[in-house]
Amino acid sequence: MALLPGDDGPYVFDSDLPPEAAGLPILDYLARRFAYQDRETWERRLRAGDILLDGRKMSDPEEALPASGRMSYVHGEYREPDVPTSWRALYLAEEWMAVCKPAGMPVHSTPRIFRQTLVWQVRRLFGLDWTPVHRLDRDTSGLILFARGKRLLPRLNECFSQRRVEKTYLALVHGCPQGEFEIDARLGNAEDPRIPMRVGVREDGKEARTRIRVLEADACGRGIWVEARPLQGRLHQIRAHLESVGFPIVGDLLYDGRGGEGFLARAGGASPEDVARITGSRRMWLHARELYFPSANPGMPQRLVCPLEEE
Repeated sequence: MALLPGDDGPYVFDSDLPPEAAGLPILDYLARRFAYQDRETWERRLRAGDILLDGRKMSDPEEALPASGRMSYVHGEYREPDVPTSWRALYLAEEWMAVCKPAGMPVHSTPRIFRQTLVWQVRRLFGLDWTPVHRLDRDTSGLILFARGKRLLPRLNECFSQRRVEKTYLALVHGCPQGEFEIDARLGNAEDPRIPMRVGVREDGKEARTRIRVLEADACGRGIWVEARPLQGRLHQIRAHLESVGFPIVGDLLYDGRGGEGFLARAGGASPEDVARITGSRRMWLHARELYFPSANPGMPQRLVCPLEEE
C-alpha cells in the first residue's frame, strides 16, 4: 500500500447509533447492521475489546444499547487494496490548490479504500480545511481543484454548480471517429442489476451534450486521441456518451461496449493484471486536462492546465 508515514496504525470506523438501536443487545445490532462480518466474528471482536461506545470498551454481547452514542470499531487487521497514489500539487495558494490525480486513485473514501484517497492524503499533508470543489471518477486522471476559507470556496462551488466552468478532457478511444461532432443524448440510470451505478442513454434521462474533436492517432497504435468537452456535468457523461456512439475509451472498465466486464472482474477481486488482460490496458485513458473560468476569480488564474504525461 502507498500510505503516508504514520497511516499504518489500526483502522477505527466510527458511526452514530440510530434511535432504533435503543435497547438492542449490542451483538444483535452489530450482526444486523454490519452484515459484512458474521455473528461469530462480531462476538470475537466484542470479547477482544475492539468495540467502543463513547470511548468505553463493550465486551458483553448481551449489553443493551442506549438511545444515542458514538460507536467505534477498531480494526487492526484491515489492509486496503493497492491503488496508485502518485498525486502531486500543481498550483498551491493560500485559498486554493490544483492537484494532478493519478488514474485509479479515488477522490473520496470507498467501502474498501480510506487512507489512499486523494482527500485523505491532501488533508493529512496540508490541513483538514481543504475541500474538493468538483469530482473526478476513480479511474480518470488529471486536474482537480481544492479550496478553503469563507471567501473563495463558496464562490468556486457556485461556479461549478451553475456550470460557469469550461472543462476539457483528453481521451484515447477505440474505433475511427472523424472531425468534430457533438453527442446530444439524454442520460439516466441504465438499470443494470449487476452494476447499479451504470448510466446509459435514455429518452427520459437528463439533458447531456458533449463536444468531441478528433486530434490524432495514437503513436503506439492503441486508438485515436480526442478532445472532449462536456456541456453538462452528468455522472460518467463523457464515458457513457463515447460508448453510445461506438467509440468507448481504451481501458474503461465500466463503459467498454461489453457490459462492464472489467468492472465486474475488479469488483470480484481480480488482480490488476487480470483486469488489464480483460480491458487491454492497465488504466482508463481519460484525463482531465484543463479548467477555464470565463470570468476571472480573485487570486486565481482564468485557466488551469494539467498536461497528460504522454504529451
